[in-house]
Amino acid sequence: MAALLPRETEVLRIIIEDYIANAQPVGSRTVAKQSGLSLSPASMRNVMADLTDKGYLEQPHTSAGRIPTAVAFRHYINANMAPRQLTVEEKSRIGVYLHQAGLDLSEVLNQATKLLSTFSHQVALILAPSREDVRWREIGFSLIRPGVVLAVLVLDGGIVQNRLIEAEPDVTKDDLTTFGNYLNEHFRGRTLSEARTLIGNELEGAKRRLQRLYARALQLARSTFEHLEKRQMFVEGATYILDQTEFADLTKIRDILRLLEERSRLLKLLDRTIAEKGVKIMLDDEAELDDLKGCGVVTSSYGDAAQTRGVISVIGPMRMDYAKVVPAVDFIAKTLTELLKERL
Repeated sequence: MAALLPRETEVLRIIIEDYIANAQPVGSRTVAKQSGLSLSPASMRNVMADLTDKGYLEQPHTSAGRIPTAVAFRHYINANMAPRQLTVEEKSRIGVYLHQAGLDLSEVLNQATKLLSTFSHQVALILAPSREDVRWREIGFSLIRPGVVLAVLVLDGGIVQNRLIEAEPDVTKDDLTTFGNYLNEHFRGRTLSEARTLIGNELEGAKRRLQRLYARALQLARSTFEHLEKRQMFVEGATYILDQTEFADLTKIRDILRLLEERSRLLKLLDRTIAEKGVKIMLDDEAELDDLKGCGVVTSSYGDAAQTRGVISVIGPMRMDYAKVVPAVDFIAKTLTELLKERL
């Protein structure tokens, strides 16, 4: 892409920021009034024509102003954007809100997603850490009624999983206490993936030498794992799509809403960014999803690289206010990282 002259960079900045604010093509008179370049509207039109020729602007209609392209937004983000950092009060409010969300990480992530969506006025998504990579902290069983047991599995970071499972009708409360003690002694500190494999191997390969009591404990543990959701994803703010001028086309709205429902494709998108450091911004085709053409995606991982990671993300039109969204994504990701560290 052709390099820009200083005045072209300034004109492009004004056009992008006006377009972000108003979602309307920007005319030369508007740019001339807002710039300090002392250019006439005619000279400004020439600069804008040059930017169009270079691929930074496009003209949707013959008589309309110009709108920035994905290339223009990429240039702006990399070279011109001045992030509006959160105030001390905003940071304090976010920190207090998330710390008060409770001990269950799922509820913390759910509240964080709502918070980010409300702040950005866009679709917000948070991908929870993979259960398979999180370490076993404790398992416990409670007898609900004969043959029915509540299993509570606690993983590092405050991840709690509850499941009702079937048990033999003669199992007692004392048996369940013994089962939990045995399992915790043998598997605490293992990742869930490791524990799942070890339990399967014990049951399949060593049934004859296992005491019946411990075999029953292992069976209960395997029943607990069978239907655990490996990755939770929290999504908020889908209604904000309806407020965006770019999404007035019903087909486009359907595409995005369908994508939000088809979590598997979103999971692939977010998983690509899980090892990235800091905030990553994908524009238009960079997201490699046809449904997100014309959109922007802001992501950041959270969590300790030595332990487990999740991803926080905002999806919106390409003209979303990145200067506002990026600091919010960054700060909430860092706050979640600190929360996870506190619970390890």
